[in-house]
Amino acid sequence: MEKKDLEKIAQGVKDVTGEETSVSVYVKKKIPVQSTYTMFYQNINLELVKHLKPNSCKVLMYMMAKTGYDNFVGVNQETIQEELDYTSIRSVQVAISELKKMNIIIATKDLADKRRNIYFINPLQSWKGKVAKRLQSMARLKEINADQLSLPFYPKDKQPTI
Repeated sequence: MEKKDLEKIAQGVKDVTGEETSVSVYVKKKIPVQSTYTMFYQNINLELVKHLKPNSCKVLMYMMAKTGYDNFVGVNQETIQEELDYTSIRSVQVAISELKKMNIIIATKDLADKRRNIYFINPLQSWKGKVAKRLQSMARLKEINADQLSLPFYPKDKQPTI
C-alpha cells in the first residue's frame, strides 16, 4: 500500500473516533481455497475391497465422501438410500451391517435425535483431519474397545498398530 492510502485509512478512523489514531495495516496474501479431502490408507483398503460386497464398497465410498472432520458421518440411512438411488432401505442396512462387522464403521445413537445413528469411520481405513487428532482418536479407541482397531479381514501378522 502507498503512504497516501494509509493516511486515508488513518483519517477515516480519526473521523469516526474523533481522536488522532495510529493505524497499522497488515497485508496478507490470499490463500486459495483447496477442495476438501480424506486420507485413504491403501494397504488396508486393498485388503478390504477383496472382502466387501460391491454394495458395501459403494456405501463406504459414500460415507467417505460425506465424512466430517475426525471421521464423523452424520447422514441417516434414508438419505444414503435416496442419494445412492437405492429402491430399498434394506440395501443400506445390509451394507452398514457388513461395514460394522469388518470394524470399518462404528454406529452410535445421535444425542439430538435418538431415532438416528451417527457413524464414525475407523481411522485405520481413512481419516479426515489433522494427523495428531487421528493418533489421539486411535489411542482413545484402543482404551475404550481395542477390538475396534482389529481388522478381521486383514492378515493377523500384519495388523496395523498405533
